[in-house]
Amino acid sequence: MKKQLLSFIFVITGCTFAKAQIAPENHSIIIKPVFGTHVNNDQGHLFQDQITGFDAAYFKDISQNSDKWIGFGGAKSYGIGFVFRDLSKLKGTKDTSANAFGQVYGLVAQMDFQLFKVGKAKFNFTPGVGLGYTNKYYFNNTKNRFLGSPINETIKADLGMELPMSKYTDLLLGFGFLHVSNGGATVPNGGLNTGNVYIGLKLNNPKTLTAELKSTYTTLQRNSIELSAGLGARGVFANRNKSLYKSGLYAGYNFYLNDVMSLKAGADAVYYYTVFDPDNYGETFQNYGTSYDKWRTGVSVGADINLWRITVAAQIGKYIHYNRLMDKATWYWTFGPTFNITPHIGLQAKTYMHFAQADYVNWGVVYRF
Repeated sequence: MKKQLLSFIFVITGCTFAKAQIAPENHSIIIKPVFGTHVNNDQGHLFQDQITGFDAAYFKDISQNSDKWIGFGGAKSYGIGFVFRDLSKLKGTKDTSANAFGQVYGLVAQMDFQLFKVGKAKFNFTPGVGLGYTNKYYFNNTKNRFLGSPINETIKADLGMELPMSKYTDLLLGFGFLHVSNGGATVPNGGLNTGNVYIGLKLNNPKTLTAELKSTYTTLQRNSIELSAGLGARGVFANRNKSLYKSGLYAGYNFYLNDVMSLKAGADAVYYYTVFDPDNYGETFQNYGTSYDKWRTGVSVGADINLWRITVAAQIGKYIHYNRLMDKATWYWTFGPTFNITPHIGLQAKTYMHFAQADYVNWGVVYRF
């Protein structure tokens, strides 16, 4: 199952770049050394433990393309980045995880957005998502309760300034955030949040386009009904060979605003293939997602952000029915990307969350009409 999930992510990432109709002439290479620390505010040593590393990326410019979503969203370029972080100096919670962390190596798909410009200085936001590998995790070092597997989802975002130094070189300064977690596929897996500052260089080859460029794909440009269904699993504590499966279902309505954003509202349902058994606590406990019943249901509202064939959705919901073990889990939220094969059909990876903890990742299909 894990191999299938990893293959799915690589296929989606590959399709995003390989099949793109956007083919700009301009490209750039970015190199950014970083210095930071963990920012898990409930895990001690906040802003005290040292993390070093670097980011390297290759970007293609799309700012001159005529697609409406590019103008609406302020998108400037897209690309793929390499992430390295040395976590060996992290202490973890009250020193119980000292020396339990290793290094993280990751590949992320990224997009660069220009927020505003002051003089020659550009202020940019650069989110990214992909996969990372770590050489130390719970099942080869039980002190590390934050990372439960060698392969993890890697989410990053940079907020910084780009200052031209010459026609071919820009200086980069800013702040970054990196989240590493497996979404509950194996547990324990608290997830690790890190923050950093960076200073780096962007090397450009600026050219003027000789013809208008535009992709052949457009999002569904009207209100629509959305249906989705999928399957996912949460790990059993300290048992990497057993999983507790769930299916997520969703039905809702999308309110089209423009090519970049839609508002949405709908109903969620999660089906449990294994419910909680107090007599078999360790094998059926799922933290905030622990249910006595086969079904939990709720209603949610949120938004879609459409970036060419990728739609990033986020919603917050209130439970209508949830016979739960942990009383305070009355709200939930979901987020995740969809790769749109057509404007009507997409492949989705949707994470169900309680508070800051991932319940599980639901891998499924989306249909809009």
